[in-house]
Amino acid sequence: MNDLNLIRRYEPISVAMHWITLLLMIAIYASISLHEAIPRGNPWRGAMEDWHIYFGFTVLALALIRLAVNLRLRTPPISPPPPVWQLRVSAAVKIYLYVLMLVTPVFGWLLVSGEGESVNWFFIPMPALAAPSESLADLAGEVHEMLGESGYFFIALHAVAALYHHYMVKDDTLRRMLPAFLQKQGRN
Repeated sequence: MNDLNLIRRYEPISVAMHWITLLLMIAIYASISLHEAIPRGNPWRGAMEDWHIYFGFTVLALALIRLAVNLRLRTPPISPPPPVWQLRVSAAVKIYLYVLMLVTPVFGWLLVSGEGESVNWFFIPMPALAAPSESLADLAGEVHEMLGESGYFFIALHAVAALYHHYMVKDDTLRRMLPAFLQKQGRN
């Protein structure tokens, strides 16, 4: 029997939520980058900010669901097993990515609330997290931006580590998280 047939994979729901989260994170970063590139007064600038918020709330909701689901499902072991230090670094990065997905949107929400603006998730009005406060808005904005900027590094680190394990170490770290249709292509 081929070793590829023995690959232990993440559950399909975990795989789907992982890749959907990646697409949403790309959309978050693209929408805020476009927002910054569009001149003030252009209606598309506000639209990009709105979409940034919509995607942020969606990531927050999906991260809560992912956390609940993944706490109930087993994490398939990596074969062959990596050194303990790599498992610890991987766990720390994974925790930080969850912090990024959960805490960054909350600080964005605090920022908008502190500015006294209404917050919507698509067309659903969301409650303000705090009363208007310039100092709160400033602090929340700084934390939101710092977390967002750190996301570039940690998302890239996560991706580079997966590719390193796949191409250099040649273990099943990446294959465990690939969608089933890509697994079948790799078996031919």
